[in-house]
Amino acid sequence: MAQGTPGKQCGLAATGVYQPSLRSPWLSARVVKKINPVEIYDSLDRRSETGPLRPSQKRVLSDWFSTRKDERNNIIKLHTGEGKTLIGLLILQSKINSNDGPCLYICPNKYLAEQVRLEAQKFGIPICEISADNGLPEEFIAGNKMLITHVQKVFNGRTIFGLGNQSVSVGAVILDDSHACIDSIKNALTIKVDRNHSLYNKAMSIFEDDIREQGEGSFLEIESGDYNTMLPIPYWIWYEKRNEISRALIESRDDIEVKFVWSIIKDSGNYSPLSA
Repeated sequence: MAQGTPGKQCGLAATGVYQPSLRSPWLSARVVKKINPVEIYDSLDRRSETGPLRPSQKRVLSDWFSTRKDERNNIIKLHTGEGKTLIGLLILQSKINSNDGPCLYICPNKYLAEQVRLEAQKFGIPICEISADNGLPEEFIAGNKMLITHVQKVFNGRTIFGLGNQSVSVGAVILDDSHACIDSIKNALTIKVDRNHSLYNKAMSIFEDDIREQGEGSFLEIESGDYNTMLPIPYWIWYEKRNEISRALIESRDDIEVKFVWSIIKDSGNYSPLSA
């Protein structure tokens, strides 16, 4: 803890309200924030059942802080049950204390996000949540507390984090279980419609000849509704007919299957082909 200058006294105003001097030890302690994640952990107001950091956690955090904290991308690999979640939380808290926020902790789904919130509360790590009216908390935007959420909240065409020039700038992001997050992101950015949807029929009409050329029997199975058969649209065919399929997508852009994806892919021009 930072110490005040010996001999300096903290004054009281005439009203009796405490007013610390500029060199007050209490004021200094409030201003100076720890940025070493190991030291942050030692300073947390944790629940009694939490013990010291495990050797593997301490080693990872020390290595990150001493040699990797300024790198743009880091991957942390540990066996299940070795405390990766706590490591991620402490790294983000270090970023917040270094004024490198806003900071975002992303989980593969909302159930895991709730588990991480409970974990943060257990260790006394300050967090914030998306409000009941689906708004971003000011504490997150100001970079004062990390926001814990799930992939589907962040990666969609109508995300509350905004798109393009209107998006919220984030200083640091943790993907908890990156493989699962990446799979969830792919699903969130994929348009899926069944054969009863008008978009399915339009796409089949646009690409019918190209699908048939790959296999007459497979095409007939797909046409009959066999979900065990799949044929991808070749990327060069997709590119040649991108205007036609884009018009079909625009006509369905307000449908639930399309609207959360279309705003993200509409201007890419080379979004991935579909499979029938």
